[in-house]
Amino acid sequence: MPALVTLQGVRKRFGNFVALRGVDCTIEGRTIGLLGPNGAGKTTLMRVLLGLLAPDEGVATVLGIDVRREPAKVRARIGYAMEGPDRIGGLCGLESVAYAAQLCGMRRRPAVLRAHEILDLVGLDDARMRPVEEYSTGMHQRVKLAMALVHDPELLLLDEPTSGLDPESREDLLDLITRLRDGDGPAVLLSTHLLHDVERTCDHVVIMHDGTVRFCGEIAALRPESSSQFDVRGDGELSGFTQALAQAGATVGPGRHPESVVVTLAPGHDARTIWWAAATGGLRVFHLEPRALSLEEAFLAAVSEQASPP
Repeated sequence: MPALVTLQGVRKRFGNFVALRGVDCTIEGRTIGLLGPNGAGKTTLMRVLLGLLAPDEGVATVLGIDVRREPAKVRARIGYAMEGPDRIGGLCGLESVAYAAQLCGMRRRPAVLRAHEILDLVGLDDARMRPVEEYSTGMHQRVKLAMALVHDPELLLLDEPTSGLDPESREDLLDLITRLRDGDGPAVLLSTHLLHDVERTCDHVVIMHDGTVRFCGEIAALRPESSSQFDVRGDGELSGFTQALAQAGATVGPGRHPESVVVTLAPGHDARTIWWAAATGGLRVFHLEPRALSLEEAFLAAVSEQASPP
């Protein structure tokens, strides 16, 4: 099977501004987070993948299809929900999704039946006959997702799908993306600057910064375990444990959970130092594991690498 996306030396310039600087990567996975700060090149890359922008240099393929040579063929196999509350005025939710299906080649009756099915999937049950002008931001996001899914694509591109949503609507939409990931739906490329959304839904990640790809692969590979930091949980007073570790040149800081601490060992020490300090300080350790970087720490490390030349 071809890769979802393959990019070889892809460059895109707008006047003096270089949006993509020779991007090289192969994107795989069920749900892929496309991360990066504003201006990193995420939206430009998605428009290249859709065939809406032709790269100045390089080759981009989606599902094995060259997007420069056969953009219409690519768009027939992918769905796209753009950022923002764009809508077709004067239509209800059902009519909007059925219209999208007709644009993909379906006849009117099958398009309406398919629209009902997809609106059930995205949770717009009772609102399907209401004018889209009356929709909340969360309902607009759901109907856009339905319009992107109506032709049963193999790859779904979502550009900032949770932007502007309240916390409850955001979690509901992330639940829906998770169900797509875990079911028989399309692969999802989720463009966002919200790390929580990626941690919540994705198995792979692409990190962009300044028009370059700084990382592309599984999230687990982005967050390697440390050889000097350990998450520790135990019963007893921490003071004696902390004092013993200080004698060995180690430090203790707060962990990610209220009942845990992070121990940072001095060079030349390993987990045996922690067990020694626990025995010396009277702490009964019941959890000890190497600490992996958080996604935020890994992201900041990736984007802080030296930028590629223009």
